[in-house]
Amino acid sequence: MSVLVNIIAFILVFIFIVVVHEFGHYLFAVAFGVKVHEFAIGFGPAIYRKKGKKTDFRINVFPLGGYVRLKGEDPQEQEDPDSLYGVAAWKRFLIVLAGPVFSILAGYLLFVLIISIWGYTPIIIDKVIPSSPAEQAGLQANDIVLKLNGKYVFDTMDMTSIIRKGKPLTLEVLRKDTRITVKVTPALTQKEYFLYLKDVKGNIGGKVESVNNIPFERYIEKYTKEYVTIKSELGELKGLLDNVSNIPERYAIGIYYGQFSNVFAKDSEIFSKGDTLVEVEGIKVESTTDLMDIVTALSLNSDEIYIRIKGEEVEQVIRPLPANVKVRYSSKNGTQKEITISKEKLLSVLSTPGIFEMKAPKMKPRGLEAFSIAIARSNRLALYIWKTLPGVFVGRNIQDVSGPVGVVQVIGQAVQFGLETVLIVVAVITINLGIFNLFPLPALDGGRIIFALVEMISRKKINRKVENLIHTIGFFLLLGFLFFMTFVDISRFFGE
Repeated sequence: MSVLVNIIAFILVFIFIVVVHEFGHYLFAVAFGVKVHEFAIGFGPAIYRKKGKKTDFRINVFPLGGYVRLKGEDPQEQEDPDSLYGVAAWKRFLIVLAGPVFSILAGYLLFVLIISIWGYTPIIIDKVIPSSPAEQAGLQANDIVLKLNGKYVFDTMDMTSIIRKGKPLTLEVLRKDTRITVKVTPALTQKEYFLYLKDVKGNIGGKVESVNNIPFERYIEKYTKEYVTIKSELGELKGLLDNVSNIPERYAIGIYYGQFSNVFAKDSEIFSKGDTLVEVEGIKVESTTDLMDIVTALSLNSDEIYIRIKGEEVEQVIRPLPANVKVRYSSKNGTQKEITISKEKLLSVLSTPGIFEMKAPKMKPRGLEAFSIAIARSNRLALYIWKTLPGVFVGRNIQDVSGPVGVVQVIGQAVQFGLETVLIVVAVITINLGIFNLFPLPALDGGRIIFALVEMISRKKINRKVENLIHTIGFFLLLGFLFFMTFVDISRFFGE
């Protein structure tokens, strides 16, 4: 049933995105006197058709896409005054450009609507690391970051990329309804390692001295999946070193970002909406990082362990929780309760999408401020897309992009969170589509724009057969790219 809902939601979203894009082409074609043969949603045989004075409006049986068919697009048609190639090159340029522009504008307008109605979720500081630049500058847990270097900042990736540059920062934060300006300079951190071991015996703590009698950092550089003995100041650990990941030295200010609070956002088989998770097996739940650590501990088997090492110092050891865990929580009326449940059931509940309220409160700007914030939000997104997408064609940033299967999953997950999240996803996808179509590649609108520009500058007609051949080759290349992204999506799905 959920798969069917996901597919229906995907189709509805896709139809909206396509109609907006094609309507841009249609509107400008009509404005410049170019005849539109068809305005179609989907492909294949028509299931609904309405004939206008000049245009055949139709809904086709396969709703994955759409098109406007303009007079003159077919190479067999003459270049009459009411055909695409019969009008001036600058008009053809605007007709082709209108599709991507309408897509991008639709995304911007959706963000204006979303932020005006629901507001937006700002960045909130979850924890401040002791003795870090952030603590020394006066930043505190639960500070809400409004602006960074005088500009609105909306997502943690954006903020992190700016911090990584290592330059002095000016943050405008909201602390208990008071706006405060904080200046902080990032500092270079030590390298961090994350170790996952199985079949574990022993303890570890303090400085790590060696792995199999080899200095820690030298061993980790060439680690292999094998049984190891890790010696440290406070103990010795033996086990199968199954996986190692690391974060290189980087500039940071010493904060953790907040994502979820410990208040349940909806009912489950154990907890009710409004209940507050207080403690799990003696581990207090006060932050997003606490929740993430508990989920990690619930996921570990009895002989497994997860270790975080900073430089050569053990920063954190996460051990598995018992098969049945004691959970303390308070109901929305303040009554303290304690229960014992299986860790599998608790993990299932805590892993439910949207189970917790967001840690950051919604910011609801009004009037022109809502408009300016929505534009700033859209601008940051558009810039990120413009920088990220080109790398996909040369094998970079693949992890940041989804194909059709991935988009279905994303939309399906958004449906579980509600209308606001669905509209955010639609806005992101339609801006993506608009920017993607602006790339100067054959078969895309961007490729046709280039041909129109060349004709405008040279004042000479381009050979239609040559242009059509280039677009045809480009179409098959894009089709191959689509199949590749579908394969990547399926690989991700089975890899999870």
